[in-house]
Amino acid sequence: MSEGVSCLCLTYGRPLLLEEAVESFLRQTWKGPKELIVLNDHPDQELVFNHADVVVVNRKTRLRSLGEKRNLSVELARYEYLFPWDDDDVHLPWRIEETMRELKVRHFFKCPQVWQTSQGILDDHVEDDDFAYHAAAAYSRHTFEEVGGYSRINGGEDQEFEKAIRHGGNTSPYWNIVRLPLERVFYIYRRWHGSYHASGVDDLRDIEPEVQPGRYRLRPHWNADYCTEVSRLIERIRAA
Repeated sequence: MSEGVSCLCLTYGRPLLLEEAVESFLRQTWKGPKELIVLNDHPDQELVFNHADVVVVNRKTRLRSLGEKRNLSVELARYEYLFPWDDDDVHLPWRIEETMRELKVRHFFKCPQVWQTSQGILDDHVEDDDFAYHAAAAYSRHTFEEVGGYSRINGGEDQEFEKAIRHGGNTSPYWNIVRLPLERVFYIYRRWHGSYHASGVDDLRDIEPEVQPGRYRLRPHWNADYCTEVSRLIERIRAA
C-alpha cells in the first residue's frame, strides 16, 4: 500500500455542505500524495467533480448502514493513512500536516480539541478525550484491519471503532491523543447547519433530504474565511 493520505468523505443528499468539505481538502498544505474519496449513495443524485486528487463514487443503491459505508470507503482508498472527512464540517488547511506528524508516533491519532459553530457563527472551543468528533481522527490501514473495521450499524459505529482501538487503555500500541496549540487546532464542528446530524438519529435510513435529482456538478468553495475567523476567536479567548 502506497504511503499517502486517503480522506474518506461519506455524503448523502447535501451537496452545498459537501462543497465546503471538498474545498477544505483542496486547501490542505501537506505536500505528500493524497486523495479525497467522496462516496455518495443517494440513488437520485449523481455528483460530478473533475480533479486529479478527488474521486467521486456514485452508487445507484443506498448502503444498509453507515458502518458498511465507512468500510466501503476504506476499500476504495489507495493509500495507507485514512482520514474520516465529514461532509458537513470544515477541515482547516493544516489538518493533514499536523495529523501526519503524530501518526508517525502511533497508528491512530485524534486531536481532542475542536472549534464549534452555532447558527453559522464560530463561537466556541471544546475538548473531549473520549470518543466524540471522530472526524478529527486518523489511522493507518493496519489499525483498521487489526480491529476489523467498523461495525455494520447505523449510528455509533465510529465510537465502537475507537473503543476497539483503545481496548488496552492509554497503553494501547495504537491510541494517540495529543493536544495542539490553539493555532493548530484544525477541525470546525457545526452544531447546526440546517441539515441532519448523523448523531441525532437512531437510524440513518429514516433520513430523506430533498435533493436536486440528476447530475449535480460540485463547485467547491468556502462560505467564509474560516482561518481568519479562528484567529479572531483565539484572540478573544486569550483576552478573556
